[in-house]
Amino acid sequence: MPAIGFDEALGTILSAVQPLPAENIALARALGRVTAATVIADEDAVPFPRSAMDGYAVRASECALATQENPIEFPVAGQVFAEKGESTLAAGSAVAITTGAPVPRGADAVIPHERTEKHGASVRVFVPVAKGDSVFPPGEDFRRGDELIKSGEALNPGKLALLAFAGRPSVCVFRRPRVAIVCTGNELVDVGATPTHGQVRNSNAVALSALVLAAGGEPRYEGVAPDNRTALAATLQRARRGVDLLITTGGASAGERDLVKSVLTELGAEFHFTHVAMRPGRPFGFAEWGGIPVCVLPGNPAAAFVCFQKLVRPALARLSGSPAVELPKLQARLDAELHGRPGRRYFVLARLQCRQEGFVVKPLANQCSALVRTAADANAIVTVREMAGGPAAGLRRDEMIDVELLDWPNVCGFSRENLGPAYVQELPNLVQSRTP
Repeated sequence: MPAIGFDEALGTILSAVQPLPAENIALARALGRVTAATVIADEDAVPFPRSAMDGYAVRASECALATQENPIEFPVAGQVFAEKGESTLAAGSAVAITTGAPVPRGADAVIPHERTEKHGASVRVFVPVAKGDSVFPPGEDFRRGDELIKSGEALNPGKLALLAFAGRPSVCVFRRPRVAIVCTGNELVDVGATPTHGQVRNSNAVALSALVLAAGGEPRYEGVAPDNRTALAATLQRARRGVDLLITTGGASAGERDLVKSVLTELGAEFHFTHVAMRPGRPFGFAEWGGIPVCVLPGNPAAAFVCFQKLVRPALARLSGSPAVELPKLQARLDAELHGRPGRRYFVLARLQCRQEGFVVKPLANQCSALVRTAADANAIVTVREMAGGPAAGLRRDEMIDVELLDWPNVCGFSRENLGPAYVQELPNLVQSRTP
């Protein structure tokens, strides 16, 4: 099967996946989830006028002539706290009131303590006030029938607070995708092991589990399958149970031990394509197996990373119900010359910096797909488009280009620790050694 173009590959994947069923979950568990239904307010918030300051509730018309030389003195007829119910202001008097307390019937303004003077059981007002001063009007946040949250929105802390204020203890969201991860290769050993000659530690298991988690999925690591058809088939059969997406890494090319695609085919998977005209990641393949999408990633760490970001992450976004399937982009000045490849989309891992003159992006010096360090150092991706049947495309130094963001806090010079513990999601204990 010949390699297909990158755009066709991505379109094929997105056509094959649909948002997962919806579920109602508590607000406390909904951070980052995508809403499956529009939320409409069924009441005004808040339905009564409230004081915006600690002070005195008054009638504005009764304060119209107040001056520093001739203050108006009102008897203080009680006090209203935030938790109090309805009260009434008698003519010619004032009521002490706290911030957030309901404004008494008859009052139409609040004058802050700082603009008054307490005098025994009375208060002196030295300046006039306008109707509505220091008063939150009813329904200022939202009114009955207002749209609070659109379907397809990712829930951030502010949106969760709005739902809570509207009296919604739960919210309808798309289910999180359950993703099985299978690594292949006789040379792979566990992270805590000491590799012998010819062996390498399995970084892809950790990387892919973390990437799935960051993309809103629930990763399930199924261990390393050896380069053996029987053992690989058994691992794949086990991995597919109860998941919404299956990811494999390694064994994706055409060598003697590259068995993943042929074993999946023998098990009944139907491949839409087996290669993509992209660099890195040409061996990427996509199949459907009994209704489960299967993404076959190359084993080289940087290639697997790029394939995930450009082809797998959009599928997870679609499964999660998100309308945003692309990485966020911004314009930056390119600090290098980049030469593309005829007929092949080139994805370059890069460092984006925020400088005084604006954003500047510089490709990493070593783009070898076998490196682990490359993905660790990158916070952005630069795309060099292919030119079919002609000379290689390219990008010129100092050209303003679109750059895809991988790690926005890193671009701005913040570490996750600077942003506080809530930003850091601990990777679950998913990547321990497993025997197929």
